[in-house]
Amino acid sequence: MIKTIINPFGRLPMRQAMCWGIAAMILTAIFCWQTGLRATSLTQINYAGGSLAEAALQQVVVWLLFAVVLYLGGVIFSKSKVRFWDVAAYNLFARIPFDVMLLMFAVPMVRSVMGLMTDGSMATAMEYSTVLSIVGLVATLFAVWYFYWSYQAFAAATNLRNGRGVGVFAVSFVLCYLLSGFVLIYV
Repeated sequence: MIKTIINPFGRLPMRQAMCWGIAAMILTAIFCWQTGLRATSLTQINYAGGSLAEAALQQVVVWLLFAVVLYLGGVIFSKSKVRFWDVAAYNLFARIPFDVMLLMFAVPMVRSVMGLMTDGSMATAMEYSTVLSIVGLVATLFAVWYFYWSYQAFAAATNLRNGRGVGVFAVSFVLCYLLSGFVLIYV
């Protein structure tokens, strides 16, 4: 049971991963729309808000951009046959920890403190240091979970593991992080 939670991609069928991932993406788009969150890159959000269509499009863009770059990396560097939908489905499922992490913005105290932090004031940061520390710790734990699952999903879908797999995944992530920042400006 614990092994399945740590790395579900060895036993998770592609269709099931896609269904769970799509459900999570839809719920995340609705949540972002309702709370005024906006994706600004692969792993960044802000309080710019927008319509439900914009929130949904941002989720789709972030997912597809990362899936395409991971797929291309897998096709180029893997000796195995790599199928796009395997990479896309597993990548979408691996994004669930990041989506769950966003739920902390449903807590009114977190929302108000993070809203106050937009001015960048050090006095505000010191006043709410406990809340910011808890938010930082939760975000770090979920980010590690997201990165770990994303790599495991990539490794399972492309059969790229160890040094080569980590290298291709890391380069793909950095490339998508930078590209998504530019693409999401227009969404």
